[in-house]
Amino acid sequence: MNNQIINRNGAGVGDLTADKVGLSPLVLRARIVFKLLAWIFAACILIQVFLAGLALFQNPDQWASHTGFSRFLIIPPILMLVTSFIARLPGSFRLSSAGLIGMLILMAVTAKLSTEMGYLSALHPVIALMMFMGAVSNVRKIEALTKANKQESSEHGV
Repeated sequence: MNNQIINRNGAGVGDLTADKVGLSPLVLRARIVFKLLAWIFAACILIQVFLAGLALFQNPDQWASHTGFSRFLIIPPILMLVTSFIARLPGSFRLSSAGLIGMLILMAVTAKLSTEMGYLSALHPVIALMMFMGAVSNVRKIEALTKANKQESSEHGV
C-alpha cells in the first residue's frame, strides 16, 4: 500500500517510511486506543442525534439531555489528538482530530446563536454528519495503516 492512500499529504515526515523500523508496544497500543476513541466518538454522535430526535418528536424536555450530553463530546477528539502523537500517526490523523474539535466548536456556536444566525443555524445537523463521517474515516485510515504495517513487518521478517 503506498503512502498517498494513508497520508494524502504525500510522502515525508510521519508517513509509512518512519514505521519501517518496527513499532514499539506503546505505539501499537496507542494506535488501538486511537481507533477505539474514534469508534466511541462516532457512537456518541449517534447518541446525540438520537437525543435530538427524542426532543423533536417525542418530548421537548429531552433537549436537556441533548445539551447535557454535548458537553461530553469534546473529550474523545481531544484524547484522539493527544493519542495521535503517542501513536506516531501521520499528520493527517492530527489534522482530522483537530478538525473534529473545530467542528464541535462550530456546533456550539450554531446552537448558542441559533436565533440570531437564521439559516446558518441549519448547519448544526450538517456539521454532526460531517463529524460522524470524520470519525468513521479515522477508523478506516487507522485500519489501513495497521494492515500496511503488518504487511511490511511480514515482508521484512519482523
